[in-house]
Amino acid sequence: MIYLDYAANYPVKKEVLDALCQAELSYRGNANSLHLAGAQAKEEYERVNDRMYELLGLDKSEYEIIYTSSATESNNTAIKGIYDAYSGFGSKILCSEFEHSSVNASLSYLKDRGAEITLLKTGPDGKMDLADLKDKLNDEVILVCLALVESEVGTIQDYKAVMEVLKDYPNAHFFLDATQAIGKFDVDLSGVDLVSFTPHKFGGLIGTGVLVRKRSVILTPLLHGGKSASLYRSGTIPLGLIVSTQKALELAMNSKDENMKKVKVLHAALMEGLSSIEGVTINSLPGNPYITNISISGKLGGATVSYLSSKGICVSQKSACSVPNTPSKPLMAIYHDKKRALSSIRLSISELTTLDEISAVVSAIKEYR
Repeated sequence: MIYLDYAANYPVKKEVLDALCQAELSYRGNANSLHLAGAQAKEEYERVNDRMYELLGLDKSEYEIIYTSSATESNNTAIKGIYDAYSGFGSKILCSEFEHSSVNASLSYLKDRGAEITLLKTGPDGKMDLADLKDKLNDEVILVCLALVESEVGTIQDYKAVMEVLKDYPNAHFFLDATQAIGKFDVDLSGVDLVSFTPHKFGGLIGTGVLVRKRSVILTPLLHGGKSASLYRSGTIPLGLIVSTQKALELAMNSKDENMKKVKVLHAALMEGLSSIEGVTINSLPGNPYITNISISGKLGGATVSYLSSKGICVSQKSACSVPNTPSKPLMAIYHDKKRALSSIRLSISELTTLDEISAVVSAIKEYR
């Protein structure tokens, strides 16, 4: 099997599983309990949590790290929590045209509760249109949502430029979905109000997630009751899962630069091969070697995914959480071409990919044409 769907899930690393098992076997107490076993578990949690701050480059006095079950839960907590806490100041929320389904669904839920949701235009470079952002910002806006790395085409957004625009609007909180960025790119989180990501994109466990909250930002939590490490996420502290999150992040951060060098070589080979195939259009824009999006003339994306799967090659039509057999929203936003959007597929690689696998995928697509 050839796996080129790392943007959907990166297989868990053995070191992460070992860290999980070691924590679960070594700390039997509930970290909220007052006895010795509880105190030992709480001490280990504090150590691991402090290491997370170091890895993310965060000031503990300024930010809180909230451990969740997924980026989807983190996104729901951030968006719904902001609206419930700040809707008295305004009901407007701005977001890009290329957000994850968990963001879009949260916004749809809030729209039924009175929120005014406005989409921001996408430029031909695949990035949020800053002029449109400036035009639509006002004192009624309480939240701006942006995916740092768009998950289908892979465009890296200029989030610092967005923050610069927002500095004159103190009521407009900035939420950054960094799910496809953390562990792969250099990201400076200082100044961002809310940040979400999940470790299973870089070797952690499915069922783990992170929400970073600036301590000055108030949220209404999704869950209530049950003592935990945070007021914003109730439930017994899942020490083993948190330990696995820290281990996955540490491994990813330590190898980030080396991985990037490897992936750039693989990406160059992939681009060279795909560019030589008649009827293949490259949809991705420069800057992100991890994600390559293409359209194949006369072939629906879903059919292409099925064909490649029959050859033992795993790719995606779109984001794994998107509705199948519908046009890609990011491609529609960038190119305004329904046929191109319907015929697109995503190939996402990692440092685990080999040149032989790249060659095999290119050959299979050429044969399919």
